[in-house]
Parts: sequence; C-alpha cells; structure tokens
Amino acid sequence: MALLMLTILSCKSTKQTEKEIVLPPKPVRRELKPVENTKDLALTLVYYEALVQEWELWGETVEDIVYGEQRSDN
Repeated sequence: MALLMLTILSCKSTKQTEKEIVLPPKPVRRELKPVENTKDLALTLVYYEALVQEWELWGETVEDIVYGEQRSDN
C-alpha cells in the first residue's frame, strides 16, 4: 500500500509544462441584405468566395501553428 501511495503521489507531483497555443481570430461573417437583383447576387457570390478564401487561409495558419508546435516539441 505504501508503494502504491508513493507512486501515485510522485506521479501527481511531476508537472508537465504545456504551452498555450494562441490562434488567430476567425474570419467574421457579416450580414448581407437580401438578394433583389442580379447585381446583388453577383456581390453576394463574390463576398462568399472571398469569405471561403479567408477561412481556408485561417485553417492553414492554424494547422501551421498547431502542427509546428507539435513538431518543435518532439
């Protein structure tokens, strides 16, 4: 029993230092007005295409941060 308690206490006393990963802010989606004509539709499509590109860039950046941290830890 004493050996078990010593093992448990020694495991709890060793602290693992974990780095906090700071991620960039996520892209923000804005409210769009309802589509009323072809011009509005074109602007909406352009907006969403740009938003998708922002999210893809954000995702790549997050992967670089997370996997870069993991690679540097090993």
